[in-house]
Amino acid sequence: MGSAWELEAAPGGSLLLCAALLAAGCALGLRLGRGRGAADRAALAWLCYDALVHFVLEGPFVYLSLVGSVANSDGLIASLWKEYGKADARWLHFDPTIVSVEILTAVLDGFLALFLIYAIVKEKHYRDKVTGK
Repeated sequence: MGSAWELEAAPGGSLLLCAALLAAGCALGLRLGRGRGAADRAALAWLCYDALVHFVLEGPFVYLSLVGSVANSDGLIASLWKEYGKADARWLHFDPTIVSVEILTAVLDGFLALFLIYAIVKEKHYRDKVTGK
C-alpha cells in the first residue's frame, strides 16, 4: 500500500469551516429556541445552519464568480469551491447556469431561512405552517 492517508490543508480547512458553521448554527438555534419544544429547537438549529451556509458559503461564491473566477481567487472560501471544482469544473469559472442558481439559493433561501427563524421565535400565526402544528 502507499503512505498513510493525509488530509491536505485546503480540504481540511473546508471541512473545518463547515463543521464550525454547523456548530454555530446549532448553538444559535438552540439558544433562540430556549423554552420551546424539541421540534422548534431542532427547526431553529437547522434553519440557523441553513442561513449561515447560504450567506457564508454560497454568497461569497456568487461574489467571486461575478468579479472574476473562483479559480483565480485566494482564501478559505475560494479553496473550498476549488475543491468542489475538482469534481465539476463549472464551479471554477463563470458558468451562467451555476451562478444563476447560486444567486437564487443564496438570496432567496437565505432570507427565507431568516424569515422562518423570525416566525418561530416571535410565534407568528403562520409559523404553524412551517413546523406542521
